[in-house]
Amino acid sequence: MNDIREPRGDVRELRNEASTTPVTGVWARGGPVFSHLTEDTVNGLEGAAIATFGDAASLGMWAFATGSLMAGLFQADLLPSIQASALYPLLLAYPGPAQFIAGLFLYRRNNNFLATAFCSFGAFNTARGALLLCASQGLLPAGAPVDLMQGIMLEVFAYISISLLLGAVQMNVVLVLMLSCTAVGFALSGVSFLTTAGEAGRVGGYFLLATAAFAYYGGSAVLVNTAWRRVLLPLGGMV
Repeated sequence: MNDIREPRGDVRELRNEASTTPVTGVWARGGPVFSHLTEDTVNGLEGAAIATFGDAASLGMWAFATGSLMAGLFQADLLPSIQASALYPLLLAYPGPAQFIAGLFLYRRNNNFLATAFCSFGAFNTARGALLLCASQGLLPAGAPVDLMQGIMLEVFAYISISLLLGAVQMNVVLVLMLSCTAVGFALSGVSFLTTAGEAGRVGGYFLLATAAFAYYGGSAVLVNTAWRRVLLPLGGMV
């Protein structure tokens, strides 16, 4: 005999609501939601998703900061380019995969903005680290346009940074400052790989160092404020 059980009370309530509510659109933190549920119900479900899953924002911010710091040090010529091979394993471990994983956790937490940012920049760092590592080990075809590829990647992510910056205006001041420096830093760094304008690349490196400073602070603010359950390190808005 089949074991047929009644659905839980909360599931029954959702089904009943869906049967009497027309399809509506709701702007949630995870993106637009089109369903037969009311805005209050969607917001309630979103709140449950946030409350029942750990926040990976600090991990993502610190991984992003570390990648920006190391890239900025070499881009600004504060570290000799001959030692740039030290950058490859770092990009392939912390700013790359760790940041990408933080983004995946934030998708589960319904934080579409930070999830998209961390997954995008995590994939960028992994791809760039793999490209540079392969180039240094002679694993690319002779004459492979490594600088051209780096320049194009940097300019693409400068555009992505600008897009994220437009959304960050509704988030907090720290994200605005961080992404502003990221956009300028990537754009100028990309120019140095696509042209002979080396000075632009050095200036871009300093903007990446500023990016790292804001990202390190942002990660610390999220973690410290959470531990104390009040705002000790202000972000100038919500997370």
